[in-house]
Amino acid sequence: MKLTRGRQSHETQREWVYDQLKHALMSGAYAPGQKVTLARIATDLGVSMMPVREALRRLAAERALTMRPNRSVTVPRLSRAEVLSIRAIRQMLEGYAAATAAGLVTDDELARLDALRRELAEARSRGDGKRVLAANEAFHFLVYSAACIPVLVDVIATLWLHSAPTLNLFFRTGVRSPDYVAKQNRNNLALVESLRRRDPAGARRAVEAEIVEGSRLLDRLMREANWDEAAAGPPGGRERRLVPRRSLPGRG
Repeated sequence: MKLTRGRQSHETQREWVYDQLKHALMSGAYAPGQKVTLARIATDLGVSMMPVREALRRLAAERALTMRPNRSVTVPRLSRAEVLSIRAIRQMLEGYAAATAAGLVTDDELARLDALRRELAEARSRGDGKRVLAANEAFHFLVYSAACIPVLVDVIATLWLHSAPTLNLFFRTGVRSPDYVAKQNRNNLALVESLRRRDPAGARRAVEAEIVEGSRLLDRLMREANWDEAAAGPPGGRERRLVPRRSLPGRG
């Protein structure tokens, strides 16, 4: 969402806070079962609690957060079956978006995509989970936005909003799989090259292969961790600082 500097209306601030929390969820900044504290988020973002409360309610209505009877807010913990069902839908929609983007992507977008691909590969090689998740979101949504179908991007974003927190399992388990990293780097490279060649089928295959590889490893980790049987409490029992402070509309 593009923010207009100098506007500080309640509506603008409310949308900005919602946008920050939504993208934090989509980039895996929150872990499944983690408690989300209104006061902490307000402090992290440098805003009052009112727009944060409204954003949390909106995200709860979208089933991206869970509001408990005691008014606490947590990140939902999806079951293995739910994760797999989301994977199937993502394959269809993201494959279609990538194929459509192949005919519309610009040279500037291709240059940015290649830079993000390299950044993502470097973050994987360092085991920098936070940067991997953020760069992964930026890379893929630049592709999907190039398809020029805003409603499709919104639907894909909703799926990521629900499933991305579970990806924290990759990094909580300390898994290091050079083979997996190499495969995903190849899939990302194949996607960029297919887009550059204006090859819709190749772009679709690359995206679908990446989703399948990630889901296969995630499912294995969930089974090894007895995911469905485990308690749904926040990892480590303590809330982390999740959202970096960024400039509000009208702030330098």
